[in-house]
Amino acid sequence: RILGISLIALLLFTAYSQNEFEEELEAETEMETESESLSESLRDKYVEKLFGLLNDLIKCHQSGAFKPQKATKKKWHFLKGWGNDVGVSPYGSIWVIGTDWRVHKYVGRQRWRRISGGGKRITVDHHNFPWLTNHAHHIYQYHRRWLRKSGAARDIGFGGGRIWVIGMPKAHGGYGIYKYLGNNRWWRAPGAAVDIAVDPRGNPWVVNNAHHIYRFDGRRWHKMSGAALDIGVGPKGDVWVIGTDHRIYKFLGGTRWTRKYGGAGKRIAVGPNGPVVIGTNRGVYWLHKQLNYFFSWEIK
Repeated sequence: RILGISLIALLLFTAYSQNEFEEELEAETEMETESESLSESLRDKYVEKLFGLLNDLIKCHQSGAFKPQKATKKKWHFLKGWGNDVGVSPYGSIWVIGTDWRVHKYVGRQRWRRISGGGKRITVDHHNFPWLTNHAHHIYQYHRRWLRKSGAARDIGFGGGRIWVIGMPKAHGGYGIYKYLGNNRWWRAPGAAVDIAVDPRGNPWVVNNAHHIYRFDGRRWHKMSGAALDIGVGPKGDVWVIGTDHRIYKFLGGTRWTRKYGGAGKRIAVGPNGPVVIGTNRGVYWLHKQLNYFFSWEIK
């Protein structure tokens, strides 16, 4: 506990007195004093102030007046990538179809790795492997190499261990909706749509060609409030959409939506740490929490 307070004191004091230290050093350097004795003098003053602050922090902690708190703040961060579509696994692995229509994987620190193959729409499963549809509407799963699946699709989504697609047959509202059963077998659900995402229970949420939003409960479709161009559902069940105004909205339940975090985009996918969008400029942006630790003292 004391070690933790010591580290806190060091960080706080560094920010507090760095400018003061530099100013004193600059001022005293102008005097014709030997640099070695000057540095030792200033270092002694610096250490003395540090231990004084540390002693005050320990006293505050012992008296119960010292209260560490954590502030969380969500902000859009540009990942220095560009794309036409994005997919995020339940564990946070981010993949995009780039503006070159090639497949790229985010490897952290604003760096991307190009993977063989290309496509048009992408999703990522619980093994962190992508599934995609290409411009010929063929369906592929990646597992160290691309494996073609039966069927054809215009959009694809993963959630709750299930793959769903927007197929090719036209129907009122868009195109047929299909669930993958394994072994190259598909089941056609009622309804039609143009965009799809899948929730943690393995049930799809879709947007049709009139921009209406629907949720499937395994038996029937429920029309939701709002209108959208694209939709994403995270592994925690949070639903996000790109509105018809290209703004980004989060579903709050019932008929309520919020655009608390701002932003605008064209395509969206949601991971465990929040949504990742393809912006209106085709940049890749991630909304995530920025942790800021601060400390308050109660005067008693």
